[in-house]
Amino acid sequence: MGAPYVSIKRLVDNSLAAMLAAIEVYNKPQMTYRDELAVMLVVNAWELALKATLRRSGRSIFYPKQRGEKYRSIGLDDALGRVGGHALWPAGIDGPAVTANVKALTEYRDRAIHLYNAQGLGAVIYPFLQQNVLNYRDFMVAKFKKDLADSMTWQLLPLGATAPADVVQFMRVDNNATMVAEVQQFIEELRRLMDEAEAAGSDLARIATVYDINLQSVKKVTSADLVVAVSPTAGGQVVLRKTDPNQTHPYSQRELLAKVNTKRRGRTLTTRDHQALSWKHGLRDNPALAWKHSNGASHVWSGEAVSYLASLADETYDEVRAEYNDFLRARTTSTPGTRGKIDSL
Repeated sequence: MGAPYVSIKRLVDNSLAAMLAAIEVYNKPQMTYRDELAVMLVVNAWELALKATLRRSGRSIFYPKQRGEKYRSIGLDDALGRVGGHALWPAGIDGPAVTANVKALTEYRDRAIHLYNAQGLGAVIYPFLQQNVLNYRDFMVAKFKKDLADSMTWQLLPLGATAPADVVQFMRVDNNATMVAEVQQFIEELRRLMDEAEAAGSDLARIATVYDINLQSVKKVTSADLVVAVSPTAGGQVVLRKTDPNQTHPYSQRELLAKVNTKRRGRTLTTRDHQALSWKHGLRDNPALAWKHSNGASHVWSGEAVSYLASLADETYDEVRAEYNDFLRARTTSTPGTRGKIDSL
């Protein structure tokens, strides 16, 4: 007897329902056990979405059947491993980074369910939870053309299908706060996941939103600022969302290409490939990919830029490079004295 039939449509629909339920729970004005329930539903949404991805590619979502036992569907960790192992992550989405994000939430879920009430970790888990929703939306649009935002008509709290206007920075742990051993171990596990992803050259922006903690009272904020209470008893500590390109866009063009070439399987990319792609697709105008100080001479690049460039095939680079060469020749012909000039890096 073969494995049970599993509807891809049902998996996708149930996955979206679980994610929407998570957002609804999180955004309720009054809700106990809020973080724990939201994370459980988010993790379930990902497991269903990954299984739908495997099924659509013709892969099994069951473990080998044992004699006398029923078929058992794979768990989340195995689903993440199989999607990565079969190269099923969509182009432009850094699979290892998204995996690290999901595993961070899985760690939180396991502790909440099996060990203790994870009360007090809401401010710690929020950056991972918000980024997870954004990752999920991108994943479902790319894989199934299902946009989570189509089912959401309002936002009450920051957890939603669209990110705040500016880049969000990661948090610095309050060393003065009293933490039980389990909480400290949880934070260390989050750090381990991020360290492993960074060492692998993953896009850290896919793991967690980033916070800058200020030990000062805030009397007035603009609409561009996100204020989140972290420790009401720690001297009025609050969290302000700021943009620090040193963290979000750490790579020069040379470092960017080095990272990209270690991640992709095609030919080694050169500066000309990068110039051509930037010209064709306006990469330097995309703040998620590039940043340049008003007094700076060159752009710096983000982890998302690494993922994007690494996701493109050699054929794409060859086509864009040919177009760029034609553009440069035409410009040289029409404007004497421009030979050899290229767009500034």
